[in-house]
Amino acid sequence: MLQASQIQHSSNLAMWLRLYIYGLHGFFIEILFTAGWEFIVSGNWKLPGYTSVWSLAIYGISGMVMERIYAACKRSRVSLLLRGVYYLLWVYTWEFSTGFLLKQFNACPWDYSEFNYNVRGLITFEYAPLWFFVSILMERIVIAHISDLRWVTSSSHNGLAARLKD
Repeated sequence: MLQASQIQHSSNLAMWLRLYIYGLHGFFIEILFTAGWEFIVSGNWKLPGYTSVWSLAIYGISGMVMERIYAACKRSRVSLLLRGVYYLLWVYTWEFSTGFLLKQFNACPWDYSEFNYNVRGLITFEYAPLWFFVSILMERIVIAHISDLRWVTSSSHNGLAARLKD
């Protein structure tokens, strides 16, 4: 572990790096979800997960916005339940907006038309409990810890450091 006295320079992660982390996180989670769904629906032990390259930008940008929502809620001491509602509203707004835009180019990778409570096939309210739960997990596991990461430069280290020893 790095000693605080060894550090020549320390800074929060740059926006582009956080965007990248959030994008990869969402990309990976979506692949896991689709693999799990395939197993539940058809018992496929191969667990074929899939997504679209568009999801990197979609989840990356969404993570950055959720980071802002988290910071504002933390300053205002908003309850966990209400934060979950804010995240859920954001997720549906973002999913509908990006889906609507991509649909104009025949590039929308999802279609919820088969679900009972869908809006133009772009969002489905049947996923609300899942999105609520995943958003809270995203806050607790990813967003809250991104702020702990630092880019550190010292005589013996140049790169990411999660925690520094005083």
